[in-house]
Amino acid sequence: MVIGGTREFAAPRERVWELLVDPEVLADFLPGVQSLDVKDPSHWSAEMRLPKSPVALTLHFELLEQTPPEHALLKATGKRLGASVDVRTAFDLTNAAGHTAMAWSADIGLGGMLNRLAPAIEPVAERQAAKFLDDLERRLAA
Repeated sequence: MVIGGTREFAAPRERVWELLVDPEVLADFLPGVQSLDVKDPSHWSAEMRLPKSPVALTLHFELLEQTPPEHALLKATGKRLGASVDVRTAFDLTNAAGHTAMAWSADIGLGGMLNRLAPAIEPVAERQAAKFLDDLERRLAA
């Protein structure tokens, strides 16, 4: 499943970039994070419980592409007891008349027992993305 959209922030592009690639900040925004292990700025893992699911997974994150402060591609993968998740999230930031415009997309692949939950997870993923962006906007305004 693929979700995506656009958003504008009343903040400089560099500040938006800093928050979007900071593992500590991202962990605050992700649902169900129970622990975070940062290996380096491009590799980290988080133990999470997926929304509306009894499954807990360790997701491994890798920042695959980055062109600061314009573009990034983040991969998150995890497997556990017959369930798997593979997410690729990309964003592009542009300056736009005193604010930052962001175009983003997330390609979410679910395997095993999670695949059966895909129809129910898509609206949850869309709500979580909206909540993430709202939280990011509040943090940028602070």
